[in-house]
Amino acid sequence: MQYRYQFILIVFMIVFFPKQITAQENPPIPLNVQVSTAQFLNFGSFAVDNGVGTVSVDADGTRTWTGDVKLLNTGATVSPALFDVYANPGTLVNIMHDSQFTLNGSSGQTLTLEINSYSTGKTFITSAASEIPNPVYVGGTLNIGPLSANGAGSYSGSFTLTFIQE
Repeated sequence: MQYRYQFILIVFMIVFFPKQITAQENPPIPLNVQVSTAQFLNFGSFAVDNGVGTVSVDADGTRTWTGDVKLLNTGATVSPALFDVYANPGTLVNIMHDSQFTLNGSSGQTLTLEINSYSTGKTFITSAASEIPNPVYVGGTLNIGPLSANGAGSYSGSFTLTFIQE
């Protein structure tokens, strides 16, 4: 008999004193990582004597050199590459790529490019809303041989970065 009164009391409370029950909101709809190129990597102008060296552009746009390289302040503006990454806030993204890329010169010679500088690190967490880009600046290093191997001229090429949503 006592259980019957408790059951009636519980039903009475539910019917006459309803309370809205809430739960955690659903997570945002998954959004695949989308990337667009906003700016190209450019090392500017430089000259090399008969030695070897490197020219680097960091993710912050700082250009440095080693060895027998002379930086020139003419020609194209030095810049890191800029990629706009669109993803849900809190998405873990990992940047993957080959260790080296080849750039071809106008005189048929080649240079080696290493991608090695990231404004976000190779692994980062997005923070902007999905419709706002997360900027990722990327820099690299050119490995330059002697003038006989890397003659004067314009060198160009491409590199591929893969942005992986973890």
